Amino acid sequence: MQESELLDIYQSFRKGMEAFFQLPALPRTLKPKRASISARLATSLRPYFPANVNIDTDLLGTDILVWDENGLILALFWSSSYLAKKRKLSAISFHEREKTPLTLACSLFPGKNHFLVYRIENGFIDYLHVDKNTFSEDVLRRCTIDEGRRNPDQLLLPLKVRRKKVTS
Repeated sequence: MQESELLDIYQSFRKGMEAFFQLPALPRTLKPKRASISARLATSLRPYFPANVNIDTDLLGTDILVWDENGLILALFWSSSYLAKKRKLSAISFHEREKTPLTLACSLFPGKNHFLVYRIENGFIDYLHVDKNTFSEDVLRRCTIDEGRRNPDQLLLPLKVRRKKVTS
């Protein structure tokens, strides 16, 4: 798949996520099942992909799978909080096994103003911090898939270090 096609897929994902985060938040008293959130995500993605593209939930071990008559286009895994090691390794394994052009995993962080995207493509994993309001991205880290598999520990976001004032 050409780089421009990968970029188009990723842009469709971004637009769908913008639509998802504009949906009214579910009240805390409602505890939606995973399938419910996946359905909301899939519904948000639908308008940004061509009509001949299918978007299914909970298929082949993914949360959302985007495909057409030529094969898989995008695999999406998500979590409300940080992605667990097992889930991250599942995303990597799926990407390699099914040869999906683009595999994404997201940490949605309800109630926060950012979310985290793990973009798996072309032998690399990019860790992106995305602002929910502006959708500006910061690349936090890039590593090879092998490095990501060997060191699946939690990606720690850089925190500001407070310096102590030195008094003389």
